[in-house]
Amino acid sequence: MELSKRIRRPKWTDARLLVGAVLVVVAIVATYLLISTANATTRVWASASPLVPGQVVSADDLTVAEVNLADIGDKYLSADAGIPESSSVRTVIAAGELLPASALAPVAELKGRVVAIDVAGSVPTVVDTGSLVDVWAQPESKGLDDEGLDPQQIVTSAPVSNISREVGSFGVGDGARIEVFVASTELAEVLGALDGNSVLSVVGAPAAVKAEGGQS
Repeated sequence: MELSKRIRRPKWTDARLLVGAVLVVVAIVATYLLISTANATTRVWASASPLVPGQVVSADDLTVAEVNLADIGDKYLSADAGIPESSSVRTVIAAGELLPASALAPVAELKGRVVAIDVAGSVPTVVDTGSLVDVWAQPESKGLDDEGLDPQQIVTSAPVSNISREVGSFGVGDGARIEVFVASTELAEVLGALDGNSVLSVVGAPAAVKAEGGQS
């Protein structure tokens, strides 16, 4: 009889049972919230075509992408927010790439300008809008006794904002007009080459690793 008195069925009011029940409920709620967050998406802006420094960006240049909310935070620009007027990008944004909020800047704040360069002869097929090019200047010969100077590279890794190729009657390239964003530090030399007696050429440049500020 004494043993039966000692062994009693636990009651639901027992503190240990209550704590256990609370822990189970908390685990269920936490799992639900984790799954809900993982499946949540938000609308952000992505580029519909390559975006280049100096180009004024509008909603027509962008498309909406649905991305996982847990992956972005405030890193990318929400599609629910408008694009500020007269805004450009600090670095090249490839087509289909999400638009980082830090990539936008007023055009007036960019440290460089878009310059149109007329190129004689063919231009490599890899050169297109959004690609990077190096620009070289070859001073023209001034006479038979003038051996000329060696070509000099005057621009490094400039992003192309637009290119218009001229095609001859036999399908051979006869030149092109290329609009490139030239950094302020290289702008004077480029303008000098354009105003002087130099023949300009462009070659494709390797893609640079992006950094904040880019070509700005």
